[in-house]
Amino acid sequence: MSRRTQTIVIIVTSIGLLVATVWAWRAVDISLSQINWLAVAGAFFLAATLALKMLEFDAGARIVGQRVSFRRAYEIAVVASAANLLPIPGSLIVTTRAFSEQGATYGSAAIASTLPGLAWLGLSGIIAGFAIVVTGAPIAGGVVVTAGVLGFLATGVLFMRRAPERGRARLAIRIVVIEGGWVLLAGFRFWLVLTAIGTSATAAQSIALALAGAMSVAVGFFPGGFGAREAFIALLSPIISLPLADGVLVGVIDRVIWLTFISLAALVLVSERALRHKRSTMVAIIDDDGAADDSDRAAVRTEASPDPSPPTLRA
Repeated sequence: MSRRTQTIVIIVTSIGLLVATVWAWRAVDISLSQINWLAVAGAFFLAATLALKMLEFDAGARIVGQRVSFRRAYEIAVVASAANLLPIPGSLIVTTRAFSEQGATYGSAAIASTLPGLAWLGLSGIIAGFAIVVTGAPIAGGVVVTAGVLGFLATGVLFMRRAPERGRARLAIRIVVIEGGWVLLAGFRFWLVLTAIGTSATAAQSIALALAGAMSVAVGFFPGGFGAREAFIALLSPIISLPLADGVLVGVIDRVIWLTFISLAALVLVSERALRHKRSTMVAIIDDDGAADDSDRAAVRTEASPDPSPPTLRA
């Protein structure tokens, strides 16, 4: 898709999303004073998703035999999440480059970046699919579970071929826990947002909505699934017995919460880097001044010391 077409799609999607939001707000018939802001704050400060992104990067690094520091994991988690807002697989590109810069071949780095994401897609289908079944839609849920199982098995085969033999079982469990936790925490965030707008939702309904994130990944030309994710949430809502308007509004609010959070995380990262650069610059200046002072002192000592050569005798 050309850049011009992408721009048109984004503009049209933004307008459509704005219109849908206004309609949903009126349909839900809620005012700002009626919103449960404590639940919104809980969804906002649910920073565990970023922590899981850090753990995911660390797990990918272990696939190629690398170890990463906390600072490095945080930087990549923030940059990769921000890059995912572009109409490209930004997160994949960022993590692949990070692994290759640390010595991995490009092919190995790409696979290490892809495997955790594939596991997330498979587990999203399995967990959310069972949740859809629980809400009373066995056929739709069964299809989703089947797709999730097939995707997860394919990921397992690829993992067995590429992961190091030493510690392979522990690494596999680690990835499953991380990606499964991501699905469950996404469901918890949806439950908080539903609570914020006064909608009573079960755990199964909230977890089922987490499938929308996995579904929107397939629509790569939308920045971060922009519009597509909200559309999938709206489509899922009637299937799991949630009002359509509630689904639309929840998708928009959750999007705003995530964008705000990742923007603040990026601001913290930029500020930390600027402070680190300022400190290193000051240290360099101090070192240069110290070296200059040492040179001046040496020059003064040379000029002040007497000539050690013996005097010349004249005839």
